[in-house]
Amino acid sequence: MCRLRSLFGFVLLPLAMSAADLRPVLKLEAGKCAAAWQREDCNGILAYQPPRLIQLAGGRAAMIRELKAQFTQARGFGAESLEAIPGPPPTPRPIGRWLTALLPLTAVLHGPHLDLTQETHVLALSADQGKHWYFVLLHQVTPAELNAWFPELTGKITLPTDPEPRLEAVF
Repeated sequence: MCRLRSLFGFVLLPLAMSAADLRPVLKLEAGKCAAAWQREDCNGILAYQPPRLIQLAGGRAAMIRELKAQFTQARGFGAESLEAIPGPPPTPRPIGRWLTALLPLTAVLHGPHLDLTQETHVLALSADQGKHWYFVLLHQVTPAELNAWFPELTGKITLPTDPEPRLEAVF
């Protein structure tokens, strides 16, 4: 009986270790997505958007136009650069066909004399057991919007409340 337990332990240990390895992959993918936002790389950003959201936005071309308009608007308000800092990822949990995780995110718009900091979250989704991750920015997203985009998540994800943004004078 003891040998049987040891055998099961050796068989199950690699499975348990591979599940524990999801957070480093998630952290790496979140960092790559954040870097695409910081570079204003619209194609790079779309690589991390769930296909369903791209479709709902009217397709790739429409989403790229919207992203470019948002970056232009931010520059019009005086933003010189965006810094996106993903926080430590929690252990992903399965919901339906997805692996999911709510990652904290700090976004800082740097201007010539002011920095605007917003703490928020992104919903990380993986349909392939954590090999590739999609990220949905949850800033100002309502539960109704999230449920319309992903009906299978209804009642299973609680959206965190974002604090008010912080302004800091910089010279």
